[in-house]
Amino acid sequence: MPETSARNAGHAVADELRRHGVTEIFGQDSPEWLYEAIDPEVIRPVIMRDERSAGFAADAVARLTRRPAVACGIHGPGALNLTTALFEAREANSPLVALVSDVETTVRGRGAFQEVDLLGVVAPIVKWAARPERAEDVAPAVARALRTSVSGCPGPVLVALPNDVLGGTVETERASQNAPFAAPAGIAPALAARAAAMLDQARSPVVLLGNGARIAGAGAAATELAERLSAPIILTAMARGVITETHPLYAGVAGFMSDGPGGSGSVANPLLAAADVVLVVGSDLDGATTDGGRLPGPQAVVIRVDVDPDRLARSPRDQFPIAADAGVALEAINKELAAVQSGSRDRSAVTSELGRRWAAVGAAQAAMASSGPAISPARVYAELREVLPKDALAVCDAGYSSMWALSALTVGRDVSAITYGRAAGTLGFGLPGAIGAQVAHPDRRVVAVVGDGGMGFTWGELETLARERLPVVVVVLNNGCFAYQRLWHDLNDGRRRWLDFADVRHDHLASAVGIPGWRVTDPGRLTDALRAAFAQDGPAVIDVVIDPEATPPFNAGRHVGR
Repeated sequence: MPETSARNAGHAVADELRRHGVTEIFGQDSPEWLYEAIDPEVIRPVIMRDERSAGFAADAVARLTRRPAVACGIHGPGALNLTTALFEAREANSPLVALVSDVETTVRGRGAFQEVDLLGVVAPIVKWAARPERAEDVAPAVARALRTSVSGCPGPVLVALPNDVLGGTVETERASQNAPFAAPAGIAPALAARAAAMLDQARSPVVLLGNGARIAGAGAAATELAERLSAPIILTAMARGVITETHPLYAGVAGFMSDGPGGSGSVANPLLAAADVVLVVGSDLDGATTDGGRLPGPQAVVIRVDVDPDRLARSPRDQFPIAADAGVALEAINKELAAVQSGSRDRSAVTSELGRRWAAVGAAQAAMASSGPAISPARVYAELREVLPKDALAVCDAGYSSMWALSALTVGRDVSAITYGRAAGTLGFGLPGAIGAQVAHPDRRVVAVVGDGGMGFTWGELETLARERLPVVVVVLNNGCFAYQRLWHDLNDGRRRWLDFADVRHDHLASAVGIPGWRVTDPGRLTDALRAAFAQDGPAVIDVVIDPEATPPFNAGRHVGR
């Protein structure tokens, strides 16, 4: 018989988190009954300065580990602060679990201080939300939230926990095993056979892997299939890490954020445009990936695998839809391909052409890195590649810092994994995301690359970094302005107004909380600063003053009106 004891529902929540493999939570000590119940030897509480940052930190953990991660907040404005992070997590299909306090059931609807209809606010954003009304309903609600966050197409969930309910007495079961999650969705053999036949008959097939393929851990199966077909493997921005990008069939990141000279999209996009059959795995073919619907080309037959049937139904493209888990579907298609193929196709022509295109990308990036007396972001990334430990994790903010990373960092060569606030383009993700990444992977070095615009959202988390003694190296690309907004006005014959910042010394902000900081204005001193920062056994900040006119390697004309 399981051992039970009379405890409050906060202990029941802590038990459910432990049973589901949660090892850290991010927030501000609320819901208080939960924080009272947590054993810090089992679940590490990381106190953040802002609930939005707590959400970003947990989101990064969820993306990098592919398991539920928890952010907490207090009712009212604290819980509302989490909604930005919930939206980013929704767009990233990230299993972010928000546990927030709520006003007592006895005063609800009577003008209670900080009362808000949080479930009504978050309903359009999250997969599922609940407010248990009795102490005995708390543990089942939290268990359902954790399972829901990772079932089917993963996404964020929220449980509001009224203070009196969470403090109520319950009989809690002490279980040591993790609760099982749902089995992956299968694929009908006839669908797998038809998809295999279409791919086998294709003249110029392409494999496009999205975030769903990464979440499903389908990289090995996708690589096997691409090798059978001698097909280029193209990624969406959110699929980075699904394969090792040093593979000879890797063909870059699709879309309009990396399509200029020196951008990985200059490799990917022409291949997508010319393909006759495209196997799309785990991507909703959003506007950024498809260059506003231009990709794949109109002649392409699109075979689309997605675990979410609703997402398949919303696609505007004619397609061959397969509603199934990415890994299960790819394994089945591989099996059928093995049966119809006499052997793998000769891939020398494909890899030779990819090698030529990648050489052009490298040459263009080298030219950008060495041009002019001002520091180009291309140079920052080039020198980062030289000093980063090969198992490092990179976390970038939205904006230019992540757009550069689409082309300037290679997973498997420069870093072991990368994530960024790119799903919804959410500024402020970089620094708290790096905190989450470092907490989840204490044995790896984490670098955060953030623009000064995004850094302005989260300066306060430098104190968190110092207090937790996390060895994150923060590289601030400081161009003194909201650069993307300036570009918009330039492209649309507007005027640059109100977008320039005061001269912010991010190295001084770091020093104010006891973190070593460097400011770099001379390109010749950049390497020394990076080496010194990575030599620290704790956090470090490098404020790099970059060329404010430098733009990532994209076709700027595609951004008119965006």
